[in-house]
Amino acid sequence: MTFHFWIVGIAGSSASSTASSSPSGTLTWQHVYDYVAGMGWIGVDLFFVLSGFLITGILCDSRESPHYFRVFYGRRTVRIFPLYYAALTIFFLIGPFVMGHVYRPALADMQSGTTVKLFAWTYLLNWYEGFKGWTAVAHPLQHFWSLSVEEQFYLIWPFLVLKLARRRLMGVCVGLMGVALALRAVMYWLHHPFAAYLWTICRADSLAVGAIVALAARDSGDWELFLKWARRLALPALGAVILGRVLNPRCTVGPGDTPTFFMNTFELTLAGIFFAACIALAVASHRENLGHRLLASPFLRFFGKYSYCLYICHLPIIVIFAKAGLNRAHLVGKLHSELLSVLVVDAVAFAVSIMIAFASWHLYEKQWLKLKDLRGLRREHQPFPAQLAVQD
Repeated sequence: MTFHFWIVGIAGSSASSTASSSPSGTLTWQHVYDYVAGMGWIGVDLFFVLSGFLITGILCDSRESPHYFRVFYGRRTVRIFPLYYAALTIFFLIGPFVMGHVYRPALADMQSGTTVKLFAWTYLLNWYEGFKGWTAVAHPLQHFWSLSVEEQFYLIWPFLVLKLARRRLMGVCVGLMGVALALRAVMYWLHHPFAAYLWTICRADSLAVGAIVALAARDSGDWELFLKWARRLALPALGAVILGRVLNPRCTVGPGDTPTFFMNTFELTLAGIFFAACIALAVASHRENLGHRLLASPFLRFFGKYSYCLYICHLPIIVIFAKAGLNRAHLVGKLHSELLSVLVVDAVAFAVSIMIAFASWHLYEKQWLKLKDLRGLRREHQPFPAQLAVQD
């Protein structure tokens, strides 16, 4: 989310997810902000690793349930579908109707064609964007590619978890990591960087390494070995990710928009390994540990609670604000400070996103989640580890 605040707040109303959107100034703070905020793309890899970890854990613990598929898909449906399809209804039906009466030229690129709508309604938007690039989809919808990857993962993974033994499933995960990395390299060689970044099979390594953490945690011997490697690999993987960014100055946005081979291939695998190591160390930490207390803090729990709506609404909000003039290009003349201009854009957009997410949770999402208490959707087992469980 911080990454999107940066890309739109810096670039202004004409921003799109391209490398040309980075700051062009020479001030020191701009270069620092460029590097730090420009690394925000890595958040989606944390999202995938966490998903692989949590979903695999939930599925493993419910393998013996007589209603394994019904409970999993039912709970996923009431959590994901209502808000997503409400958002699409606003973007595709209500939005165009309103814009038809208050049309402004600056809003023209927020319209979507029939093909985009079809891919969005069916959770296949990442495949379309992989073929056509970011600009083929209206800016407020571009980030839905990651949710499409998630939904496709949910569609396939429960069958593999149910049918394969734990050790064999770990082998499949290792194989998926290799396949994903190899396919990204092939797509890069074929000059399809968006496909390398957006297609589900090309991003399977982050999901798979998260699943490995969950599977290893369910065997004491495997867990000890995994923790040993997690301690060894966490800092080197992070260092390699940062070094890859520093040594590729042409990559001002992130994988998918970069002309460099390393950023399009190994950078994503290394990010996944780093986050998997962090999750494993967090699970193994004692309750008195500072890291454990931080992860269990009310601050992070607050954002975890409202994270889904924040994900859905933040990009449309900042795009609309940017088109309305709330961006660096328009504010710098009034505030006489580029740093202050960017901070104002980010603060306002973030505050509005939080307010919408808060209202959405209490007035809309929570009502749907009550369906999880129905007998047919009630989960029999608490996911492990309980302290890292999220709303599923």
